[in-house]
Amino acid sequence: TPHEARSLAQATHDDGRAWRKFQAIAEAQGGLRQPPVAPHTYIVTAGNAGQVTTIDNRRLARAAKLAGAPRDAAAGIVLHTPLLTKVEKGGPLYTLHAESRGELDYAIAYVNAQADIVAVERL
Repeated sequence: TPHEARSLAQATHDDGRAWRKFQAIAEAQGGLRQPPVAPHTYIVTAGNAGQVTTIDNRRLARAAKLAGAPRDAAAGIVLHTPLLTKVEKGGPLYTLHAESRGELDYAIAYVNAQADIVAVERL
């Protein structure tokens, strides 16, 4: 039943079994470590104040790939604004991360040619 499942999940968490299992999985994959930090970043900002109404994951993924992901461990995107987040004009929407300036430039050019990858609707 759902109640029994929730009780089992809670017990597994509370007695440390869940944490020990997570640590074992992480260790099997090389251990817990700090992710690398990209030397090149670019913050994409809101063109107007409002609320995030849509996020085009396909185009975000394309921008991340142009920045070097998943090949380069430090490359990718950090999304600052989930759906329904309210933002000010000029507020950060997401940050592109790249290990080389050239790949960051490719990603920036792509993002600048796209309208509303993260759409902000005026309230």
